[in-house]
Amino acid sequence: MKIYAIISYPFLPATTGGEISTQNILEYMARVNEVKVFTVDPYQPINPKDYSFELDFGMRFKASRYLNPFLFFTILKGIKAFKADAIFFDQPWMGWMIPFLRLFTRKPVFLRSNNIEYLRFKSMGKSWWSLLYMYEKLVYKMCNLVIFVSDIDQAKAIYEFDLKPENTLLTPYGIPQSSLPEPIPNAKKIIQERHTIPAHQPIFLFFATLSYQPNYDAVALIANEIEPRLNQALPNGFTILICGKNLPAHLVALVQTKTTMQYLGFVADIETYIDACDLMLNPIMSGGGVKTKAIDTLGRGKTVISTAIGAEGIDPSVCGDYLKIAAGQNSWDDFVKLIMQQLSAEPSPFPNAFFETYSWAGIIEKLMRRLNGLNARI
Repeated sequence: MKIYAIISYPFLPATTGGEISTQNILEYMARVNEVKVFTVDPYQPINPKDYSFELDFGMRFKASRYLNPFLFFTILKGIKAFKADAIFFDQPWMGWMIPFLRLFTRKPVFLRSNNIEYLRFKSMGKSWWSLLYMYEKLVYKMCNLVIFVSDIDQAKAIYEFDLKPENTLLTPYGIPQSSLPEPIPNAKKIIQERHTIPAHQPIFLFFATLSYQPNYDAVALIANEIEPRLNQALPNGFTILICGKNLPAHLVALVQTKTTMQYLGFVADIETYIDACDLMLNPIMSGGGVKTKAIDTLGRGKTVISTAIGAEGIDPSVCGDYLKIAAGQNSWDDFVKLIMQQLSAEPSPFPNAFFETYSWAGIIEKLMRRLNGLNARI
């Protein structure tokens, strides 16, 4: 199949969870299809030959791109020249084009929803969420297929937007591996030496894109709620490492007041940090969609201690004992109790069912079966 993808935001080189997810779905679709991506100029120079999909940087990084009618004709021309069999949108922001593209190309359009956007902004207290609700509902209903990264979002969208279930598909955030990877040799020793952490201290990790409010709010919760409780529970010390770019200055200052916490900014070898940590902390209290950092951590066989919101979209039944969810909202005593229990727990075998659910190869195989069915009907 020939798939023409419209990605309306810069995502290369991919560094955040969302960007990596976008790159991966394109990469794995391109392994079994011919994929051309119409997108925004990259953050920095890249080598297009590093990717399995073809790149066309036809959009400028300006807010006006979302309502530019001339861009529609550029995209339409590109779809026809490519002789596309299907059209893919990542996120709904340029979805106003969909009915016109369907009319002029007679090709199926599928869209990936990373979040129910109006619910995400409503949870963040944005007053204009109701306008976004109407727009998002219209866009989803205009698609031949909407794919979701969590079953919770899929069920919400079917109910909130009156979608036909057969026009939706669950395609979770994926991981490249289909089994536990070999851990990085001496990862813990590397991180201990790099950041002057005593060998006897447990290491806790939180990593995310820290310019995003639900993520930087989580840093504040770690500093204000979790760290003081851990100080009482672990008198011999511990270290909490915070990784991710663009943490607001007032939170950088807060972390610096804590002798048990270190803010490291963006780290290129996050896998080393995951392998080195004893537990990953995920105290997310708002926002929507799957928390990709949790799946990435689980995919390396590490345990995640999470709030219920932080675990939304992850199937606990395939995670065994490696996903621990604190009971109740703002139950930080319970959160820390789970940390302490897990520090002393004997490790259990990691469930193969996790990889059967979250490996990219299986996810794309299921998606292609549905897309081929769409083409047969149009």
